[in-house]
Amino acid sequence: MSRIEIILSTYNGEKYIREQLDSIIRSSFKNWHISISDDCSADSTCDILREYVQKYSTKISLHINDSNMGSTVNFLTALKRVSREESECGEPVYYMFCDQDDVWLKDKLYVTLKAMKRLERKIGSVKPSLIFTDAVLVGSDLSYIDNSFYKSGHRSVRNLSLSRLLIENKCIGCTIMMNRALVDMLGSKYENVRYHDWWMALIASAFGGIRFLRIPTLLYRQHSGNQVGQSDFSAYVKSRMNSRNDIEHRLAETITQAQAFYECYKGRLGYKNAMVVNEFSKLSSKSFFMKRFLILRYRFFKSGLLRNIALLFFI
Repeated sequence: MSRIEIILSTYNGEKYIREQLDSIIRSSFKNWHISISDDCSADSTCDILREYVQKYSTKISLHINDSNMGSTVNFLTALKRVSREESECGEPVYYMFCDQDDVWLKDKLYVTLKAMKRLERKIGSVKPSLIFTDAVLVGSDLSYIDNSFYKSGHRSVRNLSLSRLLIENKCIGCTIMMNRALVDMLGSKYENVRYHDWWMALIASAFGGIRFLRIPTLLYRQHSGNQVGQSDFSAYVKSRMNSRNDIEHRLAETITQAQAFYECYKGRLGYKNAMVVNEFSKLSSKSFFMKRFLILRYRFFKSGLLRNIALLFFI
């Protein structure tokens, strides 16, 4: 029977962590384990976590970092550590990221695992595979906002090629599932990784398979000032267009991430993927016209016309 290892990153999460843990405990699929990695919380988060570990000692474990790593490094370090501990396990193990402030739907584990098995039957379980899903947007009090994160933000998941993923993160990290083959390809240097889910999606796209499941599997809590509802999209675009420095900084970080990806995997990338990643990683050194030519040639496109106009304008 397959087992699911849930990697939960916490940091000062006392307000919502009970709701998250309780939602996982209520899951219809029961063969799971939660590995919590706390990033030096200064509130009562660790006290709450110890309470759950004591009550569910065979289902939940807790690791507390010696120093604060930040969310991305905390997630990837925990994933690497847990996968090493599971290397001797005889049963198939799948891995999921988990945020501290959401609420998982009862069938999240079951439907995601079913989609993963379907993908593995198609491409083989020895290839890196990643599944990600949609999510219901809710407010801080779990009040309904929208039934689709992707539709509300005009985000396209029709094309999950490496060229599209280099320029734009398509995944909601708290919805993804990864197979063992994908996790085994994770390196140990994360200083230039922008987001943990983005990095894992790049690996899956370059070496295996990545699929989107349109079913929402969790209540994705949007905190004050961070809502991405349908009605906010035009305001979001306007704010981006008025923030040249911010856009340029994000683009520079995205290119730096591609450079790190190329250095990490260039020996294993096939010719076509190596060329795509290498060309993208060198964009910042190109001339004004060459940058735009390469974007069009390799189709380094984001979701929607407005985002791509902004990209061509600011790159």
